[in-house]
Amino acid sequence: MKFIVKLIFIYIFILGLAFTFLVPPLQKPDEHGHFIRSILLSHGKIILTNKDEELPIEKQYFDLIHDPLLNKLPYHPNTKFDLRWYKRAIFAEKDAYKLVNESTWGQFMLPASSYIPHSIGIIIARLLHLNAYLTFFMGRFAMFLLAFVWMIFLYRKTPQTFKPILLFVFSLPMLIHQITGYNYDAIQYMVGFSLFVLMLNLLQKKKLIIYDFCLLAVFFIFFLITKLSFEPMLLLIFLIPFKKIDAKLANYAKKMALLLTVILLGYFIAKSPFFISASNYTHHPKGVNPVLQAQYILHNPIHYVQIFTQSTIHLAKFHIQGIIGLFGWLDYSLDWWMYFVFIATAGYIIYKVKLKRNEFIETWQILLIACSLFLTYSFMMTIFYLNWKMVGSRSIDGTQGRYFIVFVPFILYLLLQLKYKLKLCKNCS
Repeated sequence: MKFIVKLIFIYIFILGLAFTFLVPPLQKPDEHGHFIRSILLSHGKIILTNKDEELPIEKQYFDLIHDPLLNKLPYHPNTKFDLRWYKRAIFAEKDAYKLVNESTWGQFMLPASSYIPHSIGIIIARLLHLNAYLTFFMGRFAMFLLAFVWMIFLYRKTPQTFKPILLFVFSLPMLIHQITGYNYDAIQYMVGFSLFVLMLNLLQKKKLIIYDFCLLAVFFIFFLITKLSFEPMLLLIFLIPFKKIDAKLANYAKKMALLLTVILLGYFIAKSPFFISASNYTHHPKGVNPVLQAQYILHNPIHYVQIFTQSTIHLAKFHIQGIIGLFGWLDYSLDWWMYFVFIATAGYIIYKVKLKRNEFIETWQILLIACSLFLTYSFMMTIFYLNWKMVGSRSIDGTQGRYFIVFVPFILYLLLQLKYKLKLCKNCS
């Protein structure tokens, strides 16, 4: 790798270690629930059929989760983390692994596949008999280490022209912050980036083979099961021109139908534990009713489009900040010039990168990418409107910029292609 690339990966690794070990436990968004989910998965708990059930976890983890001082930090700016809390024996005390019951309400709404790396870290810490703090950090570190190695692998597999896009995305402070915490986003990001790299490589192939179809199926299934509301991105499967799949249109249709069947079947089978668990949770905040809200949208479609448009404009700055860096419980933003640097860098990449002739895509492919991203964004906004807003509410909120980090490489690729389309049109005129 070139010196500048090595420098960027060193920056990612150092910042990743800082976010892993210097951010106190439970101070990243919703880490309580994600940590509980990881502990339960480390005990082999994948599915829940009784929403009121309590499951056993180690006493030292229970005490950490319910530590009043740690739980006070996110909500009281003047309360600071006391480093003396770390000054304890490395190894757990004798009764630390005594099992106590922890509430599981809501935890099994979260897909198990997203917590595998964290649970592996917890299992290793348990085998070493480490204390609760070191166990917590071991889970974080396991996820970060996997993601970092995954980044290097994806960078090597990315066509040379598009490597700057991957480097830019990997350098986002918010991405590094998320892959070093307990959440379901980290795995989803990495699988999404893998899909992006896979698509780049398949678009440059003359003919797809069975192995390529298997890769598409596996990555799409994995991508879709890690987080809800990204289902519209399945449209990207049609990005590959039919002649690369089969010269005959009828055969192409059969192969695509089979591929879609495999993906959707795998999706529903793998997601079934989530659907079963989700069916046990029917509680919604007062005044919120998804069925009535859906009826309201159907009866007032134009009004909903206005709500959607106004909310998108209102949330634009917040979402951009959240993609680049907005930390803690949405409390800590970067200085304004840092946002400018990252936005300017993205613009520079679009300006500087030059496409080869075989890397151009057709207008319909550009529209397909744009359509899949827009539909996914719309789907996510609508889900929040249905499940978190009172019936007939005039605004949509709750979505955060970090939800859309997986969009970034596709958006930069789209803008890069549009740049050349506009250039060609000017030359034609």
